[in-house]
Amino acid sequence: MKIKANGIEMKYELSGQGKTLVLIHGFTDNLNMWYNQVLEFFKHYQVLTYDVRGFGQTEKAVGPYSMDMFAVDLHELLLALGLSRACVLGYSMGGRIALEFCLKFPLEATGLVMANSVVGAPITPEREERTKMMIEMIQGGNNDLISEVMTVNSFSPGFKEKDPTVFNQYKAIKLQNDPAGYLPVMMAMGAAAQTAVDLDRIQCPVLILAGTADMFMPLNVAEEMQKKIKGAVLKTFPTGHIAAIEAPKDFNEAVLGFLNKTQ
Repeated sequence: MKIKANGIEMKYELSGQGKTLVLIHGFTDNLNMWYNQVLEFFKHYQVLTYDVRGFGQTEKAVGPYSMDMFAVDLHELLLALGLSRACVLGYSMGGRIALEFCLKFPLEATGLVMANSVVGAPITPEREERTKMMIEMIQGGNNDLISEVMTVNSFSPGFKEKDPTVFNQYKAIKLQNDPAGYLPVMMAMGAAAQTAVDLDRIQCPVLILAGTADMFMPLNVAEEMQKKIKGAVLKTFPTGHIAAIEAPKDFNEAVLGFLNKTQ
């Protein structure tokens, strides 16, 4: 379904009953990436998924974008749907949006799950080179190439050969997007990466999920985050960047265990 929020048409899906759990997808993804989670979580909670501005079927308004804008988008979406409070679970880019939402609207956030998402990662030459290559690839506009590279990098090494069915299913979700909306989002992500975040300001319970073979979000940074956030819980998986798809059973159990203790 679609609804007007913060001046744009936003695509969303809402299922289940009870307290609200919001799932926020990652860069080059859309709400369809949560196929392993929604069917399990909606048995216990009201689950809201949506396409972030610039992805899927949500309107691609002219940039520039910012994490603050993405957080307001979510706030306005909740208002439009008549929802006052929610636990927010964000994957990768979505985790950064979820964090911004919790900082900007603390009274609306009942919990925060950062899935394969960190703040404070050092800007290394390797990271800068990877970003440069990604920008050049996006500017080239070859969606199949973009989706292939991002999917390969999302899983642990060798996963494509080990489970091509799951690999291709996830890649197909990325192919649903129009990469023309990616650059403004990358600029917003880059600006956020260089902005200090006062993690002490987080008021709700926090769960950090990390993959031991995650090439985007280093485990040591997740460990440092846990130390800085009072009461934060850290759970690791033997996966790459997309634990929600590479190890869905363990991922879901960790999230539900956290929610059962905090909601």
